[in-house]
Amino acid sequence: MGTMTMEDDNNGLNDSKKYDIFEKWYRLQNFPNLGVFTAFNKNYNEYLEDLVSLNKILMEFQKYSSNYWSQMSKAHFQAIGNLIQKSKSDPNLNDTNSEKFRLLVIDAFEEAYSSLFSSKEFAIAYDQVYSKQLDFVNYINKIVEKNLTLLNIPTSSELDEVLKDLQEMKKTLRIIKKGYDKVELK
Repeated sequence: MGTMTMEDDNNGLNDSKKYDIFEKWYRLQNFPNLGVFTAFNKNYNEYLEDLVSLNKILMEFQKYSSNYWSQMSKAHFQAIGNLIQKSKSDPNLNDTNSEKFRLLVIDAFEEAYSSLFSSKEFAIAYDQVYSKQLDFVNYINKIVEKNLTLLNIPTSSELDEVLKDLQEMKKTLRIIKKGYDKVELK
């Protein structure tokens, strides 16, 4: 009867492959799969790349969105500051329910937001936010189309092509019908 040591081959703690997460994932990947899971399993690297790309788009969107909203907040506070200054300079504007005060509020906000919306910096910020939103939606659509292809379900681009063909067939049928009606009238 021998004593077991840490170097013993039977000791599970020294078997690094037993605890290696990549080895476990490799073994899991090589299990027999049924149906579409085989396709999903084979393309998991592509899915990881897609997730990384989506995260990159979302991080850029967050950066551009914070710039956009900081400009909007700055304009809002500028309008409030202008309103306070103008209302302090005119003693007749103490009543916040008066029509004159309401017009002053409208003018202050209109002036602040008009200058914001006409600025080049805001145009760039808006373009960046809108562009990243479109990038995100387009990337999601790309992933959905890839999954629909794997599941052997028609994708939106394939359905668009079928609809285009149907429209062309309707047009051709109308032309044939008009030609037939002309021959029938003679």
